[in-house]
Amino acid sequence: MHTNVIYITNHVKLEILNTCGLTTMKPYNLNGYTTLFTLGFKTKTQYEILEDKLQSIAVYYKTGKTIIPNTISADFTINQCIELIMVRNC
Repeated sequence: MHTNVIYITNHVKLEILNTCGLTTMKPYNLNGYTTLFTLGFKTKTQYEILEDKLQSIAVYYKTGKTIIPNTISADFTINQCIELIMVRNC
């Protein structure tokens, strides 16, 4: 499962960069505490697109998570986006 966590994390970061139109080189270097607003997310459409992409990732990796529409907002961090699609181990 550890390998899947790395793949999922990097996949989420890649999709975040794609959605906001930034370069996708080395997405693994994206700081998890970065907010979406600071990356250029400003429109409702961008958040909806990201929610759809995250839901697709959750389905692809079979995480069992569902993204509720209008969940993601400007103050969401990269880590919070990742947590939306992965079950946290207690």
